[in-house]
Amino acid sequence: MSQPYVDETARVRAALAVIPADDYGTWVDMAFALKNGLGNAGFEVWDEWSRTAANYNERAARTTWRSAKETGGKTLASLFWLARQHGFDLKRAQYPDQMATALAPRAEVREQRAREEARQRARYAAVAREAQAIWEWARPVGPEHPYLARKQLEPVPTLRELEAPELRALLGYAPASEDVPLTGRVLVVPFWIGEAISTLELIDESGRKSSLAGGLKRGGYWFAGEAPNDAESAAPILIGEGMATVLSAHRATGWVALASLSSGTLPEAAAILRARFAGTELVVLADLGPGESKAREAAQATCAHLALPVFAKEERIDDQVPTDFNDMAVLSGFASVGDRLREIVYRHEEPLAATPTPAADWEMGTVSGEQKEEVMSNVKEKLLTEAQEPTRRRGSKRSGPEQVTPTESSAPLAASGTSEPAAATPADDSPAVPARQFAPPRPPVGEPLFAVTDVPSDIRALAEHRFGSPLRMATPRENGGPYRGEVFNSEHYLIQEVATRSVVFHPKAQMVFVSERLRWMDENARLNGAELQVGYDGDRPKVYPWDRARELLERTVGSLKKSARELNFSPNLEVMLDQLQTRSWARVREARAAALEQSKERAAPQDPPGPDR
Repeated sequence: MSQPYVDETARVRAALAVIPADDYGTWVDMAFALKNGLGNAGFEVWDEWSRTAANYNERAARTTWRSAKETGGKTLASLFWLARQHGFDLKRAQYPDQMATALAPRAEVREQRAREEARQRARYAAVAREAQAIWEWARPVGPEHPYLARKQLEPVPTLRELEAPELRALLGYAPASEDVPLTGRVLVVPFWIGEAISTLELIDESGRKSSLAGGLKRGGYWFAGEAPNDAESAAPILIGEGMATVLSAHRATGWVALASLSSGTLPEAAAILRARFAGTELVVLADLGPGESKAREAAQATCAHLALPVFAKEERIDDQVPTDFNDMAVLSGFASVGDRLREIVYRHEEPLAATPTPAADWEMGTVSGEQKEEVMSNVKEKLLTEAQEPTRRRGSKRSGPEQVTPTESSAPLAASGTSEPAAATPADDSPAVPARQFAPPRPPVGEPLFAVTDVPSDIRALAEHRFGSPLRMATPRENGGPYRGEVFNSEHYLIQEVATRSVVFHPKAQMVFVSERLRWMDENARLNGAELQVGYDGDRPKVYPWDRARELLERTVGSLKKSARELNFSPNLEVMLDQLQTRSWARVREARAAALEQSKERAAPQDPPGPDR
């Protein structure tokens, strides 16, 4: 009698069902075994089994599977041998139907995973609140920001800035890029999910980038110009990776432009945008290099145009190969960027970089100088021709409203290659896109919120007992602050020594603590003696962490740098001062840690002895 046929995938699923997925070594071995036996088709089975572990992480699973090799030394025989150790019967001709659902997580695993997801959601919400507070505290970008000036960009309302020391005080830690702290004037770039800020990207003067720790990034976007709404837009919508790229394209076209936080989140952001604007032309702005594959994926998944920048082979920016539309704008002008994007959208052609041409003269996204000039001239001629003969234009591939080339901006483009293109004019019957309302800039400081005599006498007496007498007492002003110094906490007031023998009384009725740690310290009576800074949004106080020693060190080093520049000392001195500041702060932290350990050791002998055994 012939052996009954057994589907190998079903046998693998049944065998995995009896093997616990919680052990890391076993988990990795099974990835190698399934990669060897089933190839990439085995990922679905392995991932389903992996989800039965309490510590499952989707990102870690995908990374581990990609790193697994078919020749890693583990095979399906290894899997079946391990399954037999857990009671699996390999000789059965078929497996009960319940084996198909045996890979469902256990009840305790589901409960633990639900708790972890709840904690993660709470973490995202806390970071979002912190991001909103920092955004409201930040001020509009001032003139000549070094990063924007280098990119030849102008500030927009959706950008703000803070000094790096302010940012450190607000966050309670120094944001860094590859272990290098951000310095100078830091751009604050909000990323939205729906109608709320989810996290912030932080960019310092030299272009180092960071983001808030623990913030939700997937599906988030930053936008330049008017905020998109759910009404269909007559003009195309641009989406790309990075603020500078998107802002350059927005300036060149006037179209609504959105940026994802990274190339990895670009496909998801594009999918969300396509779901909201089913009939609108979408243009995915690709960076040449590693991010190009994600841009292509996003464009293909959303039926969007893929736009690649065009460069001459010999062109460089700071001795680096240019890669994005901001580089193209810096090298060739914003008019060239606008021409390129309009050609891609309104002619419904493949990007020029993908046009078949002799291999000796063309590369992906790269053309020679003469060909580049010819390409851009052809773009202008086509735009002018279409402006004169609009009836010959091909219709949209989708069912959305037909795109019309703006005639007012085409003629100037054809006449002059240096003039900046105007925004595309929407059709008369298209709904207007309302601009998102942002928090206004920080208003001026007003009058005191209340008189000192309104503070209860017992609170004033408590302040004198804590900080000495005679004591100068004051109350906060509307939109005042930041007030910095040591605090003493009471039930209804936070008493803060802002200078020697000078205190300010902060009412706690509407007080907001910007971090969970500060809120916990308040609830558990741990704020006494802490050094904080308090700022006012109208009459509402907001409490932020502050470190007196660090600020004093930074001010001292900053003063020394200023004196060095005035005396024309070598720039190397500033580098040395930065190194000295870093080392000094590390020594302060080491001293604090040592003092804490000594305090614990002194407290240990005073603990009461345990019960007799």
